[in-house]
Amino acid sequence: MKEKIPYKKGEEVMLLVEAFTDIGITVIIDGRHEGMLYKNEVYRKLSIGEQLEGFIKKIRDDGKIDVTLGKGGLDDVKDARETILEKLKNNNGFLPLSDNSTPEMIKEMLQMSKKLFKKAIGGLYKDEVITIKQDGVYLQKGKNDKESGTIGPLKQPYDHFSKGSRIIFP
Repeated sequence: MKEKIPYKKGEEVMLLVEAFTDIGITVIIDGRHEGMLYKNEVYRKLSIGEQLEGFIKKIRDDGKIDVTLGKGGLDDVKDARETILEKLKNNNGFLPLSDNSTPEMIKEMLQMSKKLFKKAIGGLYKDEVITIKQDGVYLQKGKNDKESGTIGPLKQPYDHFSKGSRIIFP
């Protein structure tokens, strides 16, 4: 009889990188189960033996477990916004990334997909935290709280993004 898989979609788990394959990275979940982290969802370098936090993405009909490094949905966009703001603050308020930047360039600089980058900067732009120009993204002066190093609450939730929505850069 097959062992019942004790996880639910979205559940946080500990992952141990076991091996690299053509389709992704085989991981050990919580030291008990094998899972797959697909390479098109990994935006940073991993090493065999590395331990990291992950999330259950899907439990397949064949009993195999797919995992992801991001929480998914709005949580990923929120994390991406924080990453972009941190990079902007560390680079004198400028990032040389735009709509024309390659996915590889965004991955290397921010460890995220171009799609997630565009969602995050779209929200930051709409909240008037950044300015987007041809040569890159600029942090607007006076828009970040100097004491806490964070911005205030979002003006709107992320629901203004729909599947297939597109950010238009000025």
